[in-house]
Amino acid sequence: MPWPPDHQSTTSPKDKRLSRFLQSPLITLFFGHLPPSLSRHYLGLFGLAYFRFAADERKTIQRALNFCLRDGLTPGEARRRWTRTRRGIIDHYYEKLFLAFPAAERVRRSLERQVEVSGLKILDQALTAGRGVILVTGHYGAVEFIPAVLSLKGYPVTAMVHCNTKTLRKILDERSALVGINILDPKSESVFFSVIKNLQQGRILVTQCDEINMWRPYRNKKVKFLGLEVGLDRSLDIMARKSKAPVLFGLNHRRGRRRYELVIEQPAQHPAAQALELTSAQCLAILETHIYMHPEAWYEWKKLKPFVERTISEVSNENLQRLRLSNQMAFHSAG
Repeated sequence: MPWPPDHQSTTSPKDKRLSRFLQSPLITLFFGHLPPSLSRHYLGLFGLAYFRFAADERKTIQRALNFCLRDGLTPGEARRRWTRTRRGIIDHYYEKLFLAFPAAERVRRSLERQVEVSGLKILDQALTAGRGVILVTGHYGAVEFIPAVLSLKGYPVTAMVHCNTKTLRKILDERSALVGINILDPKSESVFFSVIKNLQQGRILVTQCDEINMWRPYRNKKVKFLGLEVGLDRSLDIMARKSKAPVLFGLNHRRGRRRYELVIEQPAQHPAAQALELTSAQCLAILETHIYMHPEAWYEWKKLKPFVERTISEVSNENLQRLRLSNQMAFHSAG
């Protein structure tokens, strides 16, 4: 399947249905007034109802999980994995709404109390070069909290963010301004020169390496991601080369009971990245390692649909060709 041209998203309105549903005025009207435990249950009920009716989306995610992980689970185990994955998806939307709708002071206290950060020395050392830092992450865990947590610790932060509703974008713009976070929306405009400018100002750019429908792949470089052959995105490598900013990798892991740990590390030193030269490939390999360990923490499974279908089609064609060749050989042997 050909990849999309530069800066064009293949995201369809169907891909945004859950996001728009959970960010609808009816749901967000009460969200911010509930205690954290109740607001998570409140959102979870709507999420459960959504996936009960959105059977096509549920099956797409389940198919991607089963195909990519291929771990031989029994039907019961696969159902329990789907339940954990669904909860992880709803956790993501809870964390997104939590930043926007409760009172700002309550959000600040919660983030300072609940999120631990490992690797700040690595981050401080990278910043001493004066070229900013590209902090690469993925659609994994409590990624939404990363810019706010670093900003509350006094770091200058620029974040790549896209909101599916104008209301949420307006609120996040206002709250980001309060703590000095610059927001760039790569799905709405070309942000390359803004990225370079922000890095030159010594800021930390938080971006994601797995926005798979937005990738700008190399013409001749392929990688395996979750068992699927994909064209390697070159955006991160170009950004790092042009800015000369150091690249770090960070994931904000959910540790249970609304506790989180943001782990920042140097991608080149991670065991999963040892044999890889390009930074983009290193970051993707690290993310893949964590997805295999905690598939429920990644919430982009449905975007793998075209790659899963293509791989299944290619495998089916190969099997068909082998069968035809086997029949031909049997025919000639019999003749």
